[in-house]
Amino acid sequence: PAMGMARALFATAALAAALLGHAEALAPGRGIARRRHSAVRRSCNQQALFDLFKGLSGAPPDETAESSGLMPDVLSGSFKPSVDLQVKFPSWVRSSVDLRDVRSFGDTPTRGAGQLQARGVTITPTQSRDAPALFWQPMAAAASADDPLSPAPDEQLKQYAVAMVDPDAPTPSNPTLRSWLHWLVANIPGADLESGLVVFDYVGAFPSQGEPHRYFFVLMEQPRGPAFFDDLVSLPGSQKLQLRGQWSVEDFCSEYGFRPVGWHMFRAEFDPYSIELRNELASLGRSG
Repeated sequence: PAMGMARALFATAALAAALLGHAEALAPGRGIARRRHSAVRRSCNQQALFDLFKGLSGAPPDETAESSGLMPDVLSGSFKPSVDLQVKFPSWVRSSVDLRDVRSFGDTPTRGAGQLQARGVTITPTQSRDAPALFWQPMAAAASADDPLSPAPDEQLKQYAVAMVDPDAPTPSNPTLRSWLHWLVANIPGADLESGLVVFDYVGAFPSQGEPHRYFFVLMEQPRGPAFFDDLVSLPGSQKLQLRGQWSVEDFCSEYGFRPVGWHMFRAEFDPYSIELRNELASLGRSG
């Protein structure tokens, strides 16, 4: 019953959003004024739908920053997130299926295929092989007191960066590579992840056999606006691979003046795709 209600509410919300956008397009005098707020409103709609399904799907309770080990393994000191970060993988197929257990089929589309229902859920490397979609509610950027022609706060959104790291590399019992950088995107306008600068390409989870790893997404605000990463982006893949190990979120924030504002995490258990991905990375390392 709860999921039936969720589907009905989702359809109603989607239809309302579509009609609103169509009405704006047909209003010549007001369309331009309204379009400047469209990015904020789209983000609000996405977040509302995520919150709706999260509340009705029977998701397990989230892990906290302390219970997950976000602090101190990724961030030290106090961290009070101000932005709710949601994660949805495009592929949601388990590496093996037990026909006697429907739970092994993975999530159904009615629950949002690929969505991490809560922090700390356990998935497989196969499920995380492709880069996920990330959703958050961006904040408006403050107008510059030194520039009277700068955009008003409601016309420009803050810029963000996001990193995915594994603090359990190469093994949870001996994490000498803490943290291993799996993904880094910066200069994201608002919540438009696709318009951000990919500094390090996405690499899926490849946990060691018998020891599940933790994978953290850390959302960072860029108070100073766009940052420059030309030196990193231009490096060959083999050299960038060497920089992924022992990568520190805190050192990165300190160097570029970023500030952590949100997070999410999952655990991954070994499956055969781990071996395939490890072999690809080893080949890339030898090519340099």
